[in-house]
Amino acid sequence: MRTAERKMRTVIRNSASLTLRMPTIVHEKHQYRLFLFGHKGVEAGAVCLVLMVQGHLLGLTAAHFVVASKTGLLATLPTLGLSFTRFAHHFVNRWTSSAFLGICTFAADAFMHASHYPGEYTEAALTGIGAFLFSVVVSYTPLGARIERLAEGFLDHAHSGVNS
Repeated sequence: MRTAERKMRTVIRNSASLTLRMPTIVHEKHQYRLFLFGHKGVEAGAVCLVLMVQGHLLGLTAAHFVVASKTGLLATLPTLGLSFTRFAHHFVNRWTSSAFLGICTFAADAFMHASHYPGEYTEAALTGIGAFLFSVVVSYTPLGARIERLAEGFLDHAHSGVNS
């Protein structure tokens, strides 16, 4: 049993070292941008989708998915744009990043469609708050930890004077 366990550890160690030495297609700082953009877009879109149908998930249609996708995309474009500026380091903080997503999601939702709730901006406000909360929760998951590791590499490159 110990021999098999030792062999397994050796295989895992060797495969991990091979993975680390393989060249990457996308630079680490751009991986962070892509992860940030992608997962924030999904968070904003998912919250928009649920609130658009007022929780009745069986009532979802392709049109709802299209509107929610556009809302998620529009909500994350400012984040992607700011990731190329000197203010990008603020996105490493989960609270700042989530708050910025909430504000951008509010604006995107208000722009994309009318509220399905009483009040002109009620749904947009709920979507923004929901995106903020969902983003904070996701930041504590293994995916959030992966993005945090990418962010550390991103900050190392940003502080070393490497161009964006």
